Amino acid sequence: MKQIIPYLELLDEVQNLLVCYPAECQNIHIDGLEAYRGQVDGANWRVSTYRRSGDDNDLAACRRKITPEIGLLRECYDVHENSPRT
Repeated sequence: MKQIIPYLELLDEVQNLLVCYPAECQNIHIDGLEAYRGQVDGANWRVSTYRRSGDDNDLAACRRKITPEIGLLRECYDVHENSPRT
């Protein structure tokens, strides 16, 4: 059964994935999740905003590394629909 957690807690979980791949995800930030009222492909959220900073970044390589991990988070967590986004 999925755990329902607040938006900011889930965003922290997703952002922590970037730390696991420092070479690929250098200067990449995840700034937002999109939450849905119902399930879409098994979860009620998805990553909506990636941001690059600095001159040294490779968003494509980073996304290849973290996409499977995001899939695991989507299997385990749903975002609480009434939790604050800021």
